[in-house]
Amino acid sequence: MRVDPTPNQAEVDRAAPPGGEGSHSADDKHWSPFSTTRAKWSWGLMAIFTVIYFVTAVLTSAEFAELAAHMIFGLPLGFYMGIFLIISGLVITRIYLAKIET
Repeated sequence: MRVDPTPNQAEVDRAAPPGGEGSHSADDKHWSPFSTTRAKWSWGLMAIFTVIYFVTAVLTSAEFAELAAHMIFGLPLGFYMGIFLIISGLVITRIYLAKIET
């Protein structure tokens, strides 16, 4: 099933050359998710939190239940890892908000 283009899309289609690739000059800049300093910080902080999250998730899974059950100061390691995950999420969010607002 083919959907007809909207008027704006139809104008763009008429302006494009028959090859279908569009007119791009050598001066056109390619968009990148790392194009700004803020974007680099955002991706970096997300990567750090992702690593912390997945390490916590794996080490508290059924396969590593014995490790997560080790008692430290009267509480299981899994509990400490969960608390660390929550606190690191708050700290990373605070760093992100402070960096974005400057």
